[in-house]
Amino acid sequence: MKFLKTKNVSKFSINDRTIVAYPGGNGPGARVVMNAHGGLMLPKGTTSERPQLTGVRQPTDANGTIRYNTTTSSIEAYVGGAWEVVRAPGAASITKQTLGPGDDIDTIFGPLTQVPAADDNILVLVENVMQISVTNYNILYNYLGSGNAYIEFTSPVPTGKYVTIYFGFAN
Repeated sequence: MKFLKTKNVSKFSINDRTIVAYPGGNGPGARVVMNAHGGLMLPKGTTSERPQLTGVRQPTDANGTIRYNTTTSSIEAYVGGAWEVVRAPGAASITKQTLGPGDDIDTIFGPLTQVPAADDNILVLVENVMQISVTNYNILYNYLGSGNAYIEFTSPVPTGKYVTIYFGFAN
């Protein structure tokens, strides 16, 4: 098998050196250079279409393999023997909702302007004190059949204290 050192990608010029491989063995000089202004198209597929990377003969281990996962809409890499998300789609913006004030009686506040996918996907503060999901609060989805989400605290919110919720940190 012949080792490819230079790939001419232009059908118009044999001098196009857009992709160049510098072998250099496994030393610091080994690299592949892509001298272009476009982009690199990663292999893509669903979670179930991930390549089989264990028990398959490869030049080295599979760590460092990257791909685009169409199921999760994220770039993922094979790191330490498992697939890890490198970059997931981010929220468009962080938004804030203020509820209250508390009255030393009420534990349920809402409705929430957005419905988080999980309790941990929001930041909750009472006055300026961070609240911990499950320990200090839970999200009540479809509260009383309303179709809305509410937040329920494990103890009443103190009189005059406002609840601040920040959305947009995770999907």
